[in-house]
Amino acid sequence: MSAAYITLLNLAESPGLVELSQSVAQDREIPVDCKLLETIINNQDTSAWSYDDIASANVAISRINETITDAQAEIDGFLRQRGHKLPLIKVPRLLTDWARIIVRYKLHRNRVSDEKSDPIVRDYKQVFGFLKLVADGKYSLGIDDAMPIGGGAPQHTGPVRVFNMGSLKDFGR
Repeated sequence: MSAAYITLLNLAESPGLVELSQSVAQDREIPVDCKLLETIINNQDTSAWSYDDIASANVAISRINETITDAQAEIDGFLRQRGHKLPLIKVPRLLTDWARIIVRYKLHRNRVSDEKSDPIVRDYKQVFGFLKLVADGKYSLGIDDAMPIGGGAPQHTGPVRVFNMGSLKDFGR
């Protein structure tokens, strides 16, 4: 069975439920109560909330889960290009961190800020750069790399030598 790169519980820890609630709220939509999100994520009793509140929270969780799926697919595209066998059985912590950054970026789709100084955009672009390096074989995640690691005896390729010891044996006479 494959492991998810990031889960709702991971995201509840960081960036946190307040940010998640605010970032998944659509235009003119009131963010879901963070305590309700926490209650649902932890499979606890939701009887203190109305049916409408619970339905809104489930929609918010569904949006977050869709974003998690999208982030995992984006990462898988780079890993597949590198030759990794997917799905991964064990997820390196680095992929969890990268997935968190990608999810956060995608959830803040309507964020109005200066792209040069926005840490969410900066982090996403940095992760995207690392994923390109992984795909090109220039950065290893430390997992089963399908491509060989550089090293070993030097090898050369090219045309056959025109001059060699045999063809030059009579030259010095």
